[in-house]
Amino acid sequence: MAYPQVAAIVPNFDVVSFMAGTNLSASEAVGMGVKKLALSSPYSDEQLDVMMKVTEHSSERFGTIYLPETNLLESKLFPRAIARGKTVVLIAHDQTVLDEYAALKELKKESDTNGNPDEMELEIAWRFGRLLSYDDEGIERLIAKNG
Repeated sequence: MAYPQVAAIVPNFDVVSFMAGTNLSASEAVGMGVKKLALSSPYSDEQLDVMMKVTEHSSERFGTIYLPETNLLESKLFPRAIARGKTVVLIAHDQTVLDEYAALKELKKESDTNGNPDEMELEIAWRFGRLLSYDDEGIERLIAKNG
């Protein structure tokens, strides 16, 4: 996460306030149709109670729906352990987006069962990236970095 770098730049940096602002911005982007799906920061159990209140508020404000995810989909887009042991809130435009995410998690289970063939893992990464409304160049960069 970028917290240590940002904390070094910003005097009196407060991580919970930073996460709350990020959450509101993500909800706005989804609510205004810029993104289909956004991911919150990974929250510890202590942070989750407060951040769920922020998520509920931002959802009402921007007309989004959300789902706490304790087992974030692991793909070639992000470092594998980025959210292990933490909760990430999925902020979605509508239920079809959450359904598509659930389908990707099922495909990941199938990939795991089959020994994670590269073509399945790439399909998962590309579909997840598109669900997050990333452009092709961005998806390619993330796969090159984390895949």
